[in-house]
Amino acid sequence: GDFGLLTSFYYFAYAPMQLPVGMSVDRIGARRSLIFSCVISIVGIIIFAYFKSFSIALLGRFMVGFGAAFAYVTALKLAAIWLPRQYFATATGMVTGFGMVAAIFTDMYLTHVIKLQGFKFALYSPLCIGVVLVFLIMLVVRDKPRQPPADDVAVHEEKHALNFKQLKNYLALMVRNPQMWLIGVVGALLYMPSSVFLDVWAIPYLRYVHHLSPEDAALGVSVMLAGWICSSFFSCAISDVFGSRKIPLVLASFTATVIASIILFDNKLSFLALYILLFSFGLACGPHPLCFTLSKENNSHKISGTAVAFANFLIMMGGFIFQPVVGNALDWLWSGGMQNGIRMYSNAHYTMALSILPIGLLISGILTLFIKETYKRSYIRE
Repeated sequence: GDFGLLTSFYYFAYAPMQLPVGMSVDRIGARRSLIFSCVISIVGIIIFAYFKSFSIALLGRFMVGFGAAFAYVTALKLAAIWLPRQYFATATGMVTGFGMVAAIFTDMYLTHVIKLQGFKFALYSPLCIGVVLVFLIMLVVRDKPRQPPADDVAVHEEKHALNFKQLKNYLALMVRNPQMWLIGVVGALLYMPSSVFLDVWAIPYLRYVHHLSPEDAALGVSVMLAGWICSSFFSCAISDVFGSRKIPLVLASFTATVIASIILFDNKLSFLALYILLFSFGLACGPHPLCFTLSKENNSHKISGTAVAFANFLIMMGGFIFQPVVGNALDWLWSGGMQNGIRMYSNAHYTMALSILPIGLLISGILTLFIKETYKRSYIRE
């Protein structure tokens, strides 16, 4: 339960910050937002690494989540400004894909370095990366092209920045739009394999249920991420080619439901079969970034940051809610077994606690059927 609470504190900051972040990015621009967020994350890493108190560790985790809250929304805001509209879905997939490329190397690196040097030493790397990122953002990131084409509507709209009162009014319209809530809930459920499984419980589950070593369990996580990356890069681009946002999401949800059920309820899988299923699980979840495309296409271009942020707020609330739910379920199911001072859970305990995955994915597929298709729909104007 404490472990679930510690990990969820990232989302405790990340999720509610999405709304002010989206408005901030639309108002003050991407560059300043990114510099501020990087500095906050760096301070959070230092606190998390160097203070032993659990409550202080929660603060550090919170600050990392606070800073990271700016990353995805700001990247998509830049994509909305710098790229033609028809490539936005492709851009969302690529941003997600590159993020998961980093996650693969992070999982493998941290597992290896923590084993050899301890977790404090391992955290030097993200600390150094954060410092480098601050300088790169200062040198490279620009809020808009210096000489935009005369017919570039996106950049023209950006020149007429909305004030916070206007953004608040747009946000109120989003809150009253049932489609935005449907998109956010579908996104949260389809993202659970990442926010709940990959981020927290995958390695313990693979170790204690499928009897993998820590290194093999980290490899299993990387294999699933690899599938997600491949699908993120291609499924969103395919959505642009074939002209549908809904169909990939429906197929993703129902396919992921079947694969998650096999992984959870068949504990006698061979290593090869398990890795193939994990890769397929990642492939099935890859169209998830289309939820951000749907949220953008349901709103005016000039508030694209706020629209994406509202969807991301609902999606990341899934991690905040369901990470501790799984931990508390394990505590409730625990039968008293201990090993080296650590609670031990049976295969059945993990299966029951993580059954939230196929249930959530099934609900996601059903709800997607009620989302309106937005591809090639006229853009909403002021």
